[in-house]
Amino acid sequence: MANTLKTTKRWVKVFEDEEFISLLTKSVTDYMLTTRWYAAKGQNTKNFKITLRTPLGTEKKTLAHAIVIEVNFAAGFTEYYFMTLAFCSEEIDKKGIVTKASVGGKQGYIIDAVYWEEFRKFLFLAMTKQKKFESDGRTLLFEKGKVLRSSTEYVSSQVLGFDQSNTSLEYNDKYYLKIYRRLFEDVNPDLELTRYLSDDAGFKNAPSYVGSMSWKNRNYSVISLGLMQGKIDNRGEAWTIMLDDVKAYFDRVASTKTSVKDIENIPLFERRRIKELDDEIVDLVGFQTLKNVQKIATRIAEMHIALFKNRYDTAFNPTSFNSDYSVWLKNRIIYQFTARHILVEQNIDKLKGLAQEYAQLFLNARDEITRKFLEFEESLLNSQRIRIHGDLHLGQILASDNNDFYIIDFEGEPESTIRDRKVKQTPLKDVAGVLRSFHYAVYAVIFSKKFKSSLTEDELFQAGEKYYQCIVSVFLHTYLDTAMSSNMDVGYYPEIVYLLKYHLLEKAVYEIGYELKSRPDWAIIPLTGIKQILDN
Repeated sequence: MANTLKTTKRWVKVFEDEEFISLLTKSVTDYMLTTRWYAAKGQNTKNFKITLRTPLGTEKKTLAHAIVIEVNFAAGFTEYYFMTLAFCSEEIDKKGIVTKASVGGKQGYIIDAVYWEEFRKFLFLAMTKQKKFESDGRTLLFEKGKVLRSSTEYVSSQVLGFDQSNTSLEYNDKYYLKIYRRLFEDVNPDLELTRYLSDDAGFKNAPSYVGSMSWKNRNYSVISLGLMQGKIDNRGEAWTIMLDDVKAYFDRVASTKTSVKDIENIPLFERRRIKELDDEIVDLVGFQTLKNVQKIATRIAEMHIALFKNRYDTAFNPTSFNSDYSVWLKNRIIYQFTARHILVEQNIDKLKGLAQEYAQLFLNARDEITRKFLEFEESLLNSQRIRIHGDLHLGQILASDNNDFYIIDFEGEPESTIRDRKVKQTPLKDVAGVLRSFHYAVYAVIFSKKFKSSLTEDELFQAGEKYYQCIVSVFLHTYLDTAMSSNMDVGYYPEIVYLLKYHLLEKAVYEIGYELKSRPDWAIIPLTGIKQILDN
Protein backbone atom coordinates (compact mmCIF):
# COMPACT_ATOMS: atom_id res chain seq x y z
CA MET A 1 0.00 0.00 0.00
CA ALA A 2 1.14 3.55 -0.72
CA ASN A 3 2.70 5.79 1.92
CA THR A 4 0.38 7.52 4.38
CA LEU A 5 -1.21 10.68 2.95
CA LYS A 6 -1.26 13.63 5.35
CA THR A 7 -3.32 16.80 5.73
CA THR A 8 -3.89 19.10 8.66
CA LYS A 9 -7.43 19.76 7.43
CA ARG A 10 -10.40 18.04 9.01
CA TRP A 11 -12.26 15.51 6.83
CA VAL A 12 -14.99 18.00 5.95
CA LYS A 13 -12.35 20.45 4.65
CA VAL A 14 -9.83 18.13 2.95
CA PHE A 15 -10.72 19.33 -0.54
CA GLU A 16 -9.28 22.73 0.39
CA ASP A 17 -5.82 21.11 0.57
CA GLU A 18 -4.79 20.97 -3.10
CA GLU A 19 -1.54 19.08 -2.50
CA PHE A 20 -3.38 16.43 -0.50
CA ILE A 21 -6.07 16.05 -3.19
CA SER A 22 -3.40 15.68 -5.87
CA LEU A 23 -1.91 12.76 -3.94
CA LEU A 24 -5.37 11.38 -3.15
CA THR A 25 -6.25 11.42 -6.85
CA LYS A 26 -3.23 9.21 -7.53
CA SER A 27 -4.37 6.80 -4.79
CA VAL A 28 -7.93 6.77 -6.16
CA THR A 29 -6.52 6.03 -9.63
CA ASP A 30 -4.49 3.10 -8.30
CA TYR A 31 -7.57 1.81 -6.47
CA MET A 32 -9.77 2.05 -9.57
CA LEU A 33 -7.32 -0.06 -11.53
CA THR A 34 -7.87 -2.93 -9.06
CA THR A 35 -11.67 -2.91 -9.39
CA ARG A 36 -13.90 -4.87 -11.76
CA TRP A 37 -16.07 -1.83 -12.48
CA TYR A 38 -13.32 0.23 -14.10
CA ALA A 39 -13.58 -1.18 -17.62
CA ALA A 40 -10.87 0.84 -19.41
CA LYS A 41 -7.81 -0.89 -17.95
CA GLY A 42 -6.32 -1.63 -21.37
CA GLN A 43 -6.70 1.95 -22.63
CA ASN A 44 -3.87 4.47 -22.71
CA THR A 45 -4.82 7.32 -20.33
CA LYS A 46 -3.55 10.88 -20.16
CA ASN A 47 -4.77 11.80 -16.69
CA PHE A 48 -7.34 11.34 -13.93
CA LYS A 49 -9.07 14.30 -12.25
CA ILE A 50 -11.64 14.70 -9.48
CA THR A 51 -14.15 17.09 -11.03
CA LEU A 52 -17.36 17.02 -8.96
CA ARG A 53 -17.83 16.68 -5.24
CA THR A 54 -20.72 16.75 -2.78
CA PRO A 55 -20.26 16.14 0.96
CA LEU A 56 -22.73 13.66 2.45
CA GLY A 57 -23.74 13.30 6.07
CA THR A 58 -25.45 15.24 8.84
CA GLU A 59 -25.03 18.83 9.98
CA LYS A 60 -22.62 17.61 12.63
CA LYS A 61 -20.62 15.08 10.65
CA THR A 62 -19.49 14.60 7.05
CA LEU A 63 -19.55 10.85 6.52
CA ALA A 64 -18.28 10.83 2.94
CA HIS A 65 -17.56 12.87 -0.16
CA ALA A 66 -19.37 11.83 -3.35
CA ILE A 67 -16.93 12.43 -6.20
CA VAL A 68 -16.70 12.09 -9.97
CA ILE A 69 -13.38 10.97 -11.46
CA GLU A 70 -12.80 12.28 -14.98
CA VAL A 71 -10.59 9.95 -17.02
CA ASN A 72 -9.03 11.49 -20.14
CA PHE A 73 -7.67 9.05 -22.69
CA ALA A 74 -4.84 9.48 -25.17
CA ALA A 75 -7.26 8.65 -28.01
CA GLY A 76 -9.16 11.85 -27.23
CA PHE A 77 -12.25 10.63 -25.43
CA THR A 78 -13.31 10.99 -21.78
CA GLU A 79 -15.14 8.77 -19.30
CA TYR A 80 -16.56 9.60 -15.87
CA TYR A 81 -16.69 7.35 -12.81
CA PHE A 82 -18.44 7.65 -9.44
CA MET A 83 -17.07 6.97 -5.97
CA THR A 84 -17.89 7.88 -2.39
CA LEU A 85 -14.86 8.37 -0.14
CA ALA A 86 -14.94 8.08 3.65
CA PHE A 87 -12.25 8.41 6.32
CA CYS A 88 -12.22 5.76 9.06
CA SER A 89 -9.89 5.53 11.99
CA GLU A 90 -10.09 1.73 11.88
CA GLU A 91 -9.60 -0.69 9.02
CA ILE A 92 -13.09 -1.61 7.79
CA ASP A 93 -12.80 -3.95 4.80
CA LYS A 94 -9.51 -4.50 3.02
CA LYS A 95 -11.26 -4.63 -0.35
CA GLY A 96 -12.45 -1.04 0.10
CA ILE A 97 -9.20 0.58 1.28
CA VAL A 98 -7.95 3.35 -1.00
CA THR A 99 -4.99 4.53 1.07
CA LYS A 100 -3.65 5.06 4.58
CA ALA A 101 -4.09 8.65 5.69
CA SER A 102 -3.57 11.12 8.48
CA VAL A 103 -6.46 13.61 8.46
CA GLY A 104 -6.60 16.47 10.95
CA GLY A 105 -4.17 14.66 13.24
CA LYS A 106 -6.12 11.37 13.17
CA GLN A 107 -4.63 8.20 11.73
CA GLY A 108 -6.78 5.93 9.62
CA TYR A 109 -7.82 4.93 6.11
CA ILE A 110 -9.56 6.61 3.22
CA ILE A 111 -11.95 4.02 1.87
CA ASP A 112 -14.51 3.36 -0.81
CA ALA A 113 -17.41 4.27 1.49
CA VAL A 114 -19.82 1.56 0.30
CA TYR A 115 -17.68 -0.90 2.30
CA TRP A 116 -18.56 0.92 5.55
CA GLU A 117 -21.84 -0.11 7.14
CA GLU A 118 -22.44 3.27 8.79
CA PHE A 119 -22.39 4.87 5.33
CA ARG A 120 -24.59 2.17 3.79
CA LYS A 121 -27.13 2.81 6.54
CA PHE A 122 -26.91 6.54 5.80
CA LEU A 123 -27.71 5.90 2.11
CA PHE A 124 -30.76 3.82 2.99
CA LEU A 125 -32.18 6.36 5.44
CA ALA A 126 -31.44 9.25 3.08
CA MET A 127 -33.55 7.48 0.46
CA THR A 128 -36.47 6.81 2.82
CA LYS A 129 -36.44 10.52 3.81
CA GLN A 130 -35.78 11.81 0.26
CA LYS A 131 -32.81 13.88 1.39
CA LYS A 132 -31.17 16.61 -0.70
CA PHE A 133 -27.54 17.72 -0.53
CA GLU A 134 -26.56 21.01 -2.23
CA SER A 135 -23.07 21.80 -3.53
CA ASP A 136 -21.82 24.29 -6.15
CA GLY A 137 -25.12 24.60 -7.98
CA ARG A 138 -25.78 20.87 -7.95
CA THR A 139 -28.19 18.82 -5.87
CA LEU A 140 -27.52 15.24 -4.92
CA LEU A 141 -31.08 14.01 -4.60
CA PHE A 142 -32.48 10.84 -3.05
CA GLU A 143 -35.94 9.77 -4.23
CA LYS A 144 -38.20 6.91 -3.21
CA GLY A 145 -40.84 4.91 -5.04
CA LYS A 146 -44.14 3.48 -3.89
CA VAL A 147 -42.42 0.62 -2.06
CA LEU A 148 -40.85 3.01 0.48
CA ARG A 149 -43.87 5.24 1.04
CA SER A 150 -44.50 3.57 4.37
CA SER A 151 -41.75 4.05 6.95
CA THR A 152 -39.03 1.42 6.56
CA GLU A 153 -36.37 0.74 9.17
CA TYR A 154 -32.78 -0.12 8.40
CA VAL A 155 -31.92 -3.65 9.55
CA SER A 156 -28.76 -4.78 7.77
CA SER A 157 -26.71 -4.38 4.60
CA GLN A 158 -23.82 -5.92 2.71
CA VAL A 159 -21.79 -5.41 -0.44
CA LEU A 160 -22.49 -8.20 -2.89
CA GLY A 161 -19.56 -9.89 -4.56
CA PHE A 162 -20.89 -10.18 -8.12
CA ASP A 163 -20.37 -6.54 -9.11
CA GLN A 164 -18.96 -5.86 -12.54
CA SER A 165 -19.77 -2.54 -14.18
CA ASN A 166 -21.74 -1.55 -11.07
CA THR A 167 -21.55 -2.20 -7.33
CA SER A 168 -24.57 -3.81 -5.68
CA LEU A 169 -25.59 -3.43 -2.03
CA GLU A 170 -28.20 -5.61 -0.36
CA TYR A 171 -30.50 -4.10 2.30
CA ASN A 172 -32.68 -5.89 4.83
CA ASP A 173 -32.50 -9.04 2.66
CA LYS A 174 -35.22 -7.49 0.45
CA TYR A 175 -33.73 -4.58 -1.55
CA TYR A 176 -30.76 -4.09 -3.85
CA LEU A 177 -29.05 -0.72 -4.36
CA LYS A 178 -27.12 -0.70 -7.61
CA ILE A 179 -24.40 1.97 -7.55
CA TYR A 180 -23.58 3.09 -11.08
CA ARG A 181 -19.83 3.44 -11.41
CA ARG A 182 -19.52 4.74 -14.95
CA LEU A 183 -21.60 7.90 -15.33
CA PHE A 184 -23.47 9.57 -18.17
CA GLU A 185 -25.07 13.02 -18.15
CA ASP A 186 -28.58 11.68 -18.58
CA VAL A 187 -31.06 9.52 -16.70
CA ASN A 188 -29.83 5.93 -16.82
CA PRO A 189 -32.28 3.80 -18.86
CA ASP A 190 -32.12 1.14 -16.15
CA LEU A 191 -33.59 3.62 -13.67
CA GLU A 192 -36.01 5.09 -16.20
CA LEU A 193 -37.47 1.76 -17.36
CA THR A 194 -37.56 0.19 -13.90
CA ARG A 195 -39.47 3.16 -12.50
CA TYR A 196 -41.92 3.24 -15.41
CA LEU A 197 -42.61 -0.51 -15.49
CA SER A 198 -42.97 -0.70 -11.71
CA ASP A 199 -44.78 2.47 -10.65
CA ASP A 200 -46.62 3.48 -13.85
CA ALA A 201 -47.27 0.33 -15.86
CA GLY A 202 -47.64 -2.09 -12.94
CA PHE A 203 -45.56 -4.75 -14.69
CA LYS A 204 -44.90 -7.39 -12.03
CA ASN A 205 -42.18 -9.47 -13.70
CA ALA A 206 -39.35 -6.97 -13.34
CA PRO A 207 -37.75 -5.60 -10.16
CA SER A 208 -39.92 -3.12 -8.28
CA TYR A 209 -38.69 0.48 -8.16
CA VAL A 210 -37.70 1.29 -4.56
CA GLY A 211 -35.70 4.48 -4.96
CA SER A 212 -32.82 6.26 -6.66
CA MET A 213 -30.03 8.77 -6.21
CA SER A 214 -29.03 11.37 -8.81
CA TRP A 215 -27.07 14.54 -9.30
CA LYS A 216 -29.21 17.36 -10.73
CA ASN A 217 -27.65 20.55 -12.05
CA ARG A 218 -29.07 24.05 -12.39
CA ASN A 219 -29.51 23.48 -16.13
CA TYR A 220 -31.78 20.53 -15.29
CA SER A 221 -29.33 17.91 -16.56
CA VAL A 222 -29.39 14.68 -14.57
CA ILE A 223 -26.65 12.17 -13.73
CA SER A 224 -28.00 8.88 -12.37
CA LEU A 225 -25.88 7.58 -9.47
CA GLY A 226 -27.84 4.63 -8.17
CA LEU A 227 -31.03 2.58 -8.34
CA MET A 228 -32.67 0.65 -5.51
CA GLN A 229 -34.89 -2.25 -6.53
CA GLY A 230 -36.87 -4.96 -4.86
CA LYS A 231 -35.08 -8.28 -4.44
CA ILE A 232 -36.36 -11.13 -6.61
CA ASP A 233 -36.12 -14.53 -4.94
CA ASN A 234 -34.87 -16.84 -7.66
CA ARG A 235 -33.21 -20.15 -8.44
CA GLY A 236 -30.84 -18.72 -11.02
CA GLU A 237 -30.66 -17.32 -14.52
CA ALA A 238 -32.68 -18.74 -17.39
CA TRP A 239 -29.31 -19.16 -19.15
CA THR A 240 -28.09 -21.74 -16.62
CA ILE A 241 -31.41 -23.59 -16.78
CA MET A 242 -31.29 -23.65 -20.59
CA LEU A 243 -27.76 -25.08 -20.57
CA ASP A 244 -28.97 -27.94 -18.36
CA ASP A 245 -31.97 -28.45 -20.64
CA VAL A 246 -29.77 -28.63 -23.76
CA LYS A 247 -27.48 -31.18 -22.11
CA ALA A 248 -30.50 -33.26 -21.10
CA TYR A 249 -31.81 -33.13 -24.69
CA PHE A 250 -28.54 -34.42 -26.16
CA ASP A 251 -28.39 -37.13 -23.48
CA ARG A 252 -31.95 -38.26 -24.33
CA VAL A 253 -31.14 -38.34 -28.06
CA ALA A 254 -28.09 -40.50 -27.35
CA SER A 255 -29.65 -42.80 -24.71
CA THR A 256 -32.77 -43.50 -26.81
CA LYS A 257 -30.57 -44.11 -29.88
CA THR A 258 -32.82 -41.72 -31.80
CA SER A 259 -31.81 -41.20 -35.40
CA VAL A 260 -31.00 -37.50 -35.65
CA LYS A 261 -32.27 -37.28 -39.22
CA ASP A 262 -35.69 -38.54 -38.05
CA ILE A 263 -36.17 -35.80 -35.42
CA GLU A 264 -38.85 -33.38 -36.57
CA ASN A 265 -37.35 -30.53 -38.59
CA ILE A 266 -39.36 -27.35 -38.06
CA PRO A 267 -38.64 -24.55 -40.53
CA LEU A 268 -36.99 -21.60 -38.80
CA PHE A 269 -39.51 -18.90 -37.75
CA GLU A 270 -42.50 -21.20 -38.24
CA ARG A 271 -44.86 -20.77 -35.28
CA ARG A 272 -46.08 -23.84 -33.37
CA ARG A 273 -48.10 -24.61 -30.28
CA ILE A 274 -46.67 -27.40 -28.12
CA LYS A 275 -49.60 -29.63 -29.06
CA GLU A 276 -48.73 -29.13 -32.74
CA LEU A 277 -45.26 -30.68 -32.29
CA ASP A 278 -44.50 -34.36 -32.83
CA ASP A 279 -44.65 -36.32 -29.58
CA GLU A 280 -41.08 -37.50 -30.13
CA ILE A 281 -39.55 -34.01 -30.22
CA VAL A 282 -41.61 -32.95 -27.19
CA ASP A 283 -40.22 -35.93 -25.27
CA LEU A 284 -36.66 -35.22 -26.42
CA VAL A 285 -36.70 -31.47 -25.79
CA GLY A 286 -38.74 -31.85 -22.60
CA PHE A 287 -42.30 -30.72 -21.95
CA GLN A 288 -41.23 -28.55 -18.99
CA THR A 289 -38.54 -26.89 -21.12
CA LEU A 290 -41.17 -25.95 -23.69
CA LYS A 291 -43.50 -24.66 -20.95
CA ASN A 292 -40.62 -22.52 -19.64
CA VAL A 293 -40.05 -21.14 -23.14
CA GLN A 294 -43.74 -20.26 -23.35
CA LYS A 295 -43.59 -18.47 -20.02
CA ILE A 296 -40.46 -16.50 -20.97
CA ALA A 297 -42.10 -15.47 -24.25
CA THR A 298 -45.24 -14.39 -22.40
CA ARG A 299 -43.33 -12.23 -19.92
CA ILE A 300 -41.29 -10.53 -22.64
CA ALA A 301 -44.44 -9.82 -24.64
CA GLU A 302 -46.16 -8.41 -21.54
CA MET A 303 -43.17 -6.13 -20.91
CA HIS A 304 -43.37 -4.84 -24.47
CA ILE A 305 -47.14 -4.38 -24.21
CA ALA A 306 -46.62 -2.27 -21.08
CA LEU A 307 -44.08 -0.13 -22.95
CA PHE A 308 -46.28 0.07 -26.05
CA LYS A 309 -49.31 1.32 -24.15
CA ASN A 310 -47.68 4.53 -22.91
CA ARG A 311 -49.30 7.33 -24.90
CA TYR A 312 -48.66 10.33 -22.65
CA ASP A 313 -44.87 10.39 -22.14
CA THR A 314 -42.76 11.30 -25.18
CA ALA A 315 -39.89 9.27 -23.71
CA PHE A 316 -41.99 6.12 -24.07
CA ASN A 317 -44.86 6.56 -26.55
CA PRO A 318 -44.63 4.44 -29.74
CA THR A 319 -43.42 5.93 -32.99
CA SER A 320 -43.13 4.87 -36.63
CA PHE A 321 -40.03 3.97 -38.61
CA ASN A 322 -38.54 6.92 -40.49
CA SER A 323 -35.46 7.90 -42.48
CA ASP A 324 -33.70 9.43 -39.46
CA TYR A 325 -33.91 6.11 -37.65
CA SER A 326 -32.68 4.19 -40.71
CA VAL A 327 -29.63 6.44 -41.06
CA TRP A 328 -28.85 6.07 -37.34
CA LEU A 329 -29.26 2.29 -37.47
CA LYS A 330 -27.18 1.73 -40.60
CA ASN A 331 -24.36 4.03 -39.46
CA ARG A 332 -24.21 2.36 -36.08
CA ILE A 333 -24.29 -1.21 -37.40
CA ILE A 334 -21.82 -0.67 -40.26
CA TYR A 335 -19.37 0.98 -37.84
CA GLN A 336 -19.72 -1.99 -35.48
CA PHE A 337 -19.47 -4.54 -38.29
CA THR A 338 -16.33 -2.90 -39.71
CA ALA A 339 -14.68 -2.97 -36.28
CA ARG A 340 -15.59 -6.67 -35.83
CA HIS A 341 -14.33 -7.50 -39.32
CA ILE A 342 -10.95 -5.92 -38.54
CA LEU A 343 -10.85 -7.73 -35.19
CA VAL A 344 -11.43 -11.11 -36.84
CA GLU A 345 -8.76 -10.36 -39.49
CA GLN A 346 -6.26 -9.54 -36.75
CA ASN A 347 -7.06 -12.65 -34.71
CA ILE A 348 -7.86 -15.35 -37.27
CA ASP A 349 -4.42 -16.97 -36.89
CA LYS A 350 -5.15 -17.44 -33.19
CA LEU A 351 -8.27 -19.49 -33.95
CA LYS A 352 -8.15 -23.20 -34.68
CA GLY A 353 -10.09 -25.80 -36.61
CA LEU A 354 -13.74 -25.06 -37.20
CA ALA A 355 -13.48 -21.63 -35.54
CA GLN A 356 -10.84 -20.58 -38.08
CA GLU A 357 -12.88 -22.03 -40.95
CA TYR A 358 -16.02 -20.12 -39.89
CA ALA A 359 -13.98 -16.97 -39.29
CA GLN A 360 -12.75 -17.15 -42.89
CA LEU A 361 -16.35 -17.58 -44.09
CA PHE A 362 -17.25 -14.47 -42.09
CA LEU A 363 -14.42 -12.49 -43.70
CA ASN A 364 -15.38 -13.71 -47.17
CA ALA A 365 -19.01 -12.69 -46.59
CA ARG A 366 -18.15 -9.04 -45.94
CA ASP A 367 -19.98 -7.71 -49.00
CA GLU A 368 -23.01 -9.93 -48.41
CA ILE A 369 -23.34 -8.90 -44.75
CA THR A 370 -22.81 -5.22 -45.59
CA ARG A 371 -25.52 -5.44 -48.23
CA LYS A 372 -27.95 -7.07 -45.81
CA PHE A 373 -27.40 -4.27 -43.28
CA LEU A 374 -27.63 -1.45 -45.82
CA GLU A 375 -30.80 -2.81 -47.43
CA PHE A 376 -32.84 -1.77 -44.39
CA GLU A 377 -35.74 0.22 -45.85
CA GLU A 378 -38.06 2.01 -43.43
CA SER A 379 -40.74 2.73 -46.06
CA LEU A 380 -41.53 -1.01 -46.26
CA LEU A 381 -42.14 -1.29 -42.49
CA ASN A 382 -45.60 -0.72 -41.02
CA SER A 383 -44.94 -1.67 -37.39
CA GLN A 384 -43.96 0.73 -34.61
CA ARG A 385 -40.89 1.37 -32.52
CA ILE A 386 -40.91 1.56 -28.71
CA ARG A 387 -38.43 1.75 -25.84
CA ILE A 388 -37.01 -1.73 -25.39
CA HIS A 389 -34.76 -3.58 -22.98
CA GLY A 390 -31.91 -3.30 -25.49
CA ASP A 391 -29.63 -6.05 -24.17
CA LEU A 392 -32.04 -8.89 -23.56
CA HIS A 393 -30.72 -12.44 -23.31
CA LEU A 394 -31.21 -15.43 -21.03
CA GLY A 395 -28.68 -14.06 -18.54
CA GLN A 396 -31.01 -11.08 -17.97
CA ILE A 397 -33.94 -13.34 -17.03
CA LEU A 398 -34.31 -14.86 -13.56
CA ALA A 399 -36.31 -18.00 -12.80
CA SER A 400 -38.43 -18.10 -9.64
CA ASP A 401 -39.14 -21.22 -7.61
CA ASN A 402 -42.67 -21.46 -9.05
CA ASN A 403 -41.42 -21.54 -12.67
CA ASP A 404 -42.11 -17.90 -13.39
CA PHE A 405 -39.56 -15.57 -14.99
CA TYR A 406 -38.43 -12.00 -14.23
CA ILE A 407 -36.63 -9.59 -16.52
CA ILE A 408 -33.77 -7.55 -15.04
CA ASP A 409 -30.97 -5.08 -15.96
CA PHE A 410 -32.42 -2.44 -18.27
CA GLU A 411 -29.18 -0.52 -18.86
CA GLY A 412 -28.87 -1.54 -22.53
CA GLU A 413 -25.83 -2.56 -24.56
CA PRO A 414 -22.62 -1.68 -22.67
CA GLU A 415 -20.86 -0.47 -25.84
CA SER A 416 -23.64 2.00 -26.71
CA THR A 417 -23.85 5.60 -25.60
CA ILE A 418 -26.58 6.44 -23.10
CA ARG A 419 -28.56 8.27 -25.78
CA ASP A 420 -28.31 5.40 -28.26
CA ARG A 421 -29.66 3.05 -25.60
CA LYS A 422 -32.80 5.19 -25.41
CA VAL A 423 -33.57 5.18 -29.13
CA LYS A 424 -36.94 3.55 -29.79
CA GLN A 425 -36.53 0.33 -31.76
CA THR A 426 -38.59 -2.63 -32.82
CA PRO A 427 -39.41 -4.89 -29.86
CA LEU A 428 -38.30 -7.71 -32.15
CA LYS A 429 -34.71 -6.67 -31.40
CA ASP A 430 -35.27 -7.91 -27.84
CA VAL A 431 -36.82 -11.08 -29.27
CA ALA A 432 -33.77 -11.55 -31.50
CA GLY A 433 -31.54 -11.20 -28.45
CA VAL A 434 -33.34 -14.06 -26.71
CA LEU A 435 -33.35 -16.24 -29.84
CA ARG A 436 -29.59 -15.69 -30.17
CA SER A 437 -29.29 -16.70 -26.53
CA PHE A 438 -31.14 -19.97 -27.23
CA HIS A 439 -28.76 -20.65 -30.13
CA TYR A 440 -25.79 -19.70 -27.96
CA ALA A 441 -26.86 -22.21 -25.32
CA VAL A 442 -26.95 -25.06 -27.85
CA TYR A 443 -23.40 -24.44 -29.03
CA ALA A 444 -22.07 -23.50 -25.60
CA VAL A 445 -22.92 -27.08 -24.63
CA ILE A 446 -21.55 -28.65 -27.83
CA PHE A 447 -18.24 -26.78 -27.58
CA SER A 448 -17.87 -27.19 -23.82
CA LYS A 449 -14.74 -29.13 -22.93
CA LYS A 450 -16.66 -30.77 -20.08
CA PHE A 451 -19.47 -32.09 -22.29
CA LYS A 452 -19.16 -35.70 -23.45
CA SER A 453 -21.56 -37.44 -25.82
CA SER A 454 -21.66 -40.60 -27.91
CA LEU A 455 -23.08 -38.49 -30.74
CA THR A 456 -20.67 -37.32 -33.42
CA GLU A 457 -20.02 -33.58 -33.82
CA ASP A 458 -22.08 -33.59 -37.03
CA GLU A 459 -24.97 -35.31 -35.21
CA LEU A 460 -24.73 -32.77 -32.39
CA PHE A 461 -24.88 -29.92 -34.91
CA GLN A 462 -27.92 -31.38 -36.65
CA ALA A 463 -29.70 -32.28 -33.41
CA GLY A 464 -28.81 -28.88 -31.95
CA GLU A 465 -30.31 -26.99 -34.88
CA LYS A 466 -33.52 -29.03 -34.61
CA TYR A 467 -33.68 -28.27 -30.88
CA TYR A 468 -33.18 -24.55 -31.57
CA GLN A 469 -35.81 -24.48 -34.32
CA CYS A 470 -38.31 -26.22 -32.04
CA ILE A 471 -37.67 -23.75 -29.21
CA VAL A 472 -37.96 -20.80 -31.61
CA SER A 473 -41.27 -22.05 -33.02
CA VAL A 474 -42.86 -22.28 -29.57
CA PHE A 475 -41.37 -18.98 -28.41
CA LEU A 476 -42.55 -17.06 -31.49
CA HIS A 477 -46.07 -18.48 -31.38
CA THR A 478 -46.48 -17.51 -27.73
CA TYR A 479 -44.83 -14.10 -28.03
CA LEU A 480 -46.74 -13.03 -31.15
CA ASP A 481 -50.06 -14.44 -29.93
CA THR A 482 -49.69 -12.52 -26.64
CA ALA A 483 -48.54 -9.31 -28.34
CA MET A 484 -51.16 -9.30 -31.07
CA SER A 485 -54.01 -10.15 -28.70
CA SER A 486 -53.23 -6.83 -26.97
CA ASN A 487 -53.07 -4.96 -30.29
CA MET A 488 -49.33 -4.37 -30.11
CA ASP A 489 -48.22 -3.38 -33.58
CA VAL A 490 -45.31 -5.66 -34.51
CA GLY A 491 -46.20 -5.84 -38.21
CA TYR A 492 -47.34 -8.57 -40.59
CA TYR A 493 -45.52 -11.88 -40.58
CA PRO A 494 -43.10 -11.19 -43.51
CA GLU A 495 -42.08 -7.96 -41.76
CA ILE A 496 -41.62 -9.82 -38.48
CA VAL A 497 -39.34 -12.41 -40.11
CA TYR A 498 -37.35 -9.70 -41.90
CA LEU A 499 -36.74 -7.72 -38.69
CA LEU A 500 -35.82 -10.87 -36.78
CA LYS A 501 -33.24 -11.90 -39.40
CA TYR A 502 -31.82 -8.39 -39.47
CA HIS A 503 -31.35 -8.14 -35.73
CA LEU A 504 -30.21 -11.76 -35.32
CA LEU A 505 -27.34 -10.94 -37.66
CA GLU A 506 -26.66 -7.69 -35.82
CA LYS A 507 -26.56 -9.51 -32.48
CA ALA A 508 -24.24 -12.26 -33.74
CA VAL A 509 -21.81 -9.68 -35.18
CA TYR A 510 -21.89 -7.80 -31.85
CA GLU A 511 -21.09 -11.02 -29.96
CA ILE A 512 -17.89 -11.68 -31.93
CA GLY A 513 -16.22 -8.63 -30.40
CA TYR A 514 -17.01 -9.67 -26.86
CA GLU A 515 -15.77 -13.22 -27.33
CA LEU A 516 -12.54 -12.38 -29.17
CA LYS A 517 -11.66 -9.83 -26.49
CA SER A 518 -12.59 -11.83 -23.39
CA ARG A 519 -12.71 -15.57 -24.22
CA PRO A 520 -11.45 -16.42 -27.74
CA ASP A 521 -12.34 -20.10 -27.37
CA TRP A 522 -16.02 -19.06 -27.50
CA ALA A 523 -15.69 -17.06 -30.74
CA ILE A 524 -16.81 -20.23 -32.55
CA ILE A 525 -20.31 -19.72 -31.12
CA PRO A 526 -21.21 -16.34 -32.71
CA LEU A 527 -19.32 -17.39 -35.86
CA THR A 528 -21.52 -20.51 -36.02
CA GLY A 529 -24.54 -18.27 -35.47
CA ILE A 530 -23.57 -16.01 -38.38
CA LYS A 531 -23.10 -19.03 -40.67
CA GLN A 532 -26.52 -20.34 -39.65
CA ILE A 533 -28.15 -16.94 -40.30
CA LEU A 534 -26.48 -16.56 -43.71
CA ASP A 535 -27.44 -20.12 -44.69
CA ASN A 536 -31.09 -19.31 -43.98
